[in-house]
Amino acid sequence: MLRSKRFQNFPVVIFIFSMLIMIIVISNIPNVALSKSISSFHHKKSSHSAPVFQSHIHMSSHQSLSISPTSINHFVSKTSSSNTTDKIVMLTFGDTKKSQFTIAKPILDQYGFKASFFITCKYANDGNSQYHLNWDDILALQNDGQDIESKGMTPIDLNNISSSALNYQIGGSKQCLESHGIKSPNWFAAKYGDVWNNATVINAISKYYQFADDGSASLMFLHCDGYPNSKQTDCRTYDDKGNLNYANAYSVREWNHNALDRKLLHNDQLIFQKFVQVVNSGISFNNKKGIVDAIPVVAYHIVDNSLDPSSTWFAAEMKYLHDPTPSLNRVSCYITSYKLT
Repeated sequence: MLRSKRFQNFPVVIFIFSMLIMIIVISNIPNVALSKSISSFHHKKSSHSAPVFQSHIHMSSHQSLSISPTSINHFVSKTSSSNTTDKIVMLTFGDTKKSQFTIAKPILDQYGFKASFFITCKYANDGNSQYHLNWDDILALQNDGQDIESKGMTPIDLNNISSSALNYQIGGSKQCLESHGIKSPNWFAAKYGDVWNNATVINAISKYYQFADDGSASLMFLHCDGYPNSKQTDCRTYDDKGNLNYANAYSVREWNHNALDRKLLHNDQLIFQKFVQVVNSGISFNNKKGIVDAIPVVAYHIVDNSLDPSSTWFAAEMKYLHDPTPSLNRVSCYITSYKLT
């Protein structure tokens, strides 16, 4: 198998650089800038080493933080020293569902949270504004500081389609978004999240995007080395034998919330308990290492529960992210000099 020289060493850790571009503090005085400094970013060309990113981030107490990149976002809640939380999660929305605008956005706004919305152009163009986001909705999300990214032209599995069809789905969707006023989409989400081990598709994605949301896991490990079914030790796209690695810049792994909803028969209480468990598993892992190294990427689709319109699980989950949790410990007031390799 041939590996593309263009990105054989391109690590998922570069997206951490993107994630730290803009930091917004949500506290008693909203939108106060949090101090940070980027100390170094080295891209090593050797196939045996991955880029290193080091940062010094000062995070004070009495604050709830939303770290918002131009591509994908995570949220950190900080409160007083006696009631401190380190809840870090990336929120994404897929399939262009109307409920993301009518139900999710007001709740996100309530807490000052930002998320990434992955748009399928066919849905945005279909005129069915009762079920799908239209372009006015999508532009309103962008204007409000939400992140808009691509999920293809149509909802199709990208495996086993022609090169021209791949270019249409992947490159065409970027052109579609830009033609409607979306600024610099840089992430692609593969329908069904099942192309992470398909080099043909990954090569096509790499022509147009720097990152891809593709594959499932409850946590995304920033060194790409925490998965029990993978032996990789860094975030290179390909291993030394030319095989695609399990986790990398084109396989940012997500936790599919709606798949859980179906599995738990839309039981609000059980769904919330599982959400808390996943968020806290990241906290536990990070506390043991003393650095932020594992983050749940939570993927939502339909936010309202058609089986139970009174369902309030999304509001409860966002409240949990925002509010202090006395039983949780913070990693540190300072996250200093951590390396993502």
